[in-house]
Amino acid sequence: MKKCIVVTLLSLLTLVPFSGSAYAHGVVGKRFIPTTIAVDDPFPSDEMDLLTVDRESKNKEGRETSVGFEFSKRLTPDFAIGIGWQYLFEEPAGERRTSGAGNPEFSLKYSLLRSPDHEGILSVGFNAEVGGIGLARVAERISTFTPSLFFGKGLGDLPDSLNYLKPLAITGSLGVSIPSHRRTVTTTINEDGDIEQDTERHPTTIPYGIAITYSIPYLQSFVKDMGIGAPFDRLFPVVEFNFETPVSGPDARRTTAFANPGLLWAGRYVQVIIFRVKMSG
Repeated sequence: MKKCIVVTLLSLLTLVPFSGSAYAHGVVGKRFIPTTIAVDDPFPSDEMDLLTVDRESKNKEGRETSVGFEFSKRLTPDFAIGIGWQYLFEEPAGERRTSGAGNPEFSLKYSLLRSPDHEGILSVGFNAEVGGIGLARVAERISTFTPSLFFGKGLGDLPDSLNYLKPLAITGSLGVSIPSHRRTVTTTINEDGDIEQDTERHPTTIPYGIAITYSIPYLQSFVKDMGIGAPFDRLFPVVEFNFETPVSGPDARRTTAFANPGLLWAGRYVQVIIFRVKMSG
């Protein structure tokens, strides 16, 4: 597969209270698992992502840059609703640049199972991107509905002979994205007065991903105090892998894959993605 590297700009600034409660965001047992970008975490949460900036690399179709935010609120300790929105900057190859508001996204997430002793959590979710609300020049006119399964597991229950692997945690997601329409047909009149029709197909896809984080706070608190001082004692090296496979249409079973190494910093109320590199294939 062809490979390229993209450096994401600012990344993410997140306000999220994750201390002081058995059901605080990202906490299961004595483990805190931070929010990542490419792979949605399994925790229903009170959370606000103030600013996410993502700039893709140029390809034969051009380039897209997005600036947006997300907000989620727990209605019960195990159930949360959320909303997200992006402003899109499109740079089509050989055409003029354009920009505008994208479609809003609404989400539900419910925690089915928590195991504090094994630092594990299993959740289900549902996401809906509502088409036809954003500007037509940048946003889809159809809606997309995605039921998903999420999991998280800390490795703190490994044997003592593998002590330095205990700070590792794995989160993952698996979904099915179903478009409201299989295809859309656009009718235009060319310069000669002839009617032309352009058909755009919208395949059903399977998005899935996995994120692996290493917790410096867990290392120092529950494995061995390495004497790492502030602010480095709140760091979480992370690598994310996310994939998308169409199951219908001309590109069926042709998987798009991304690897996203990065570094997170988490304080008591704020989490920052310090850097993130996006490698696609």
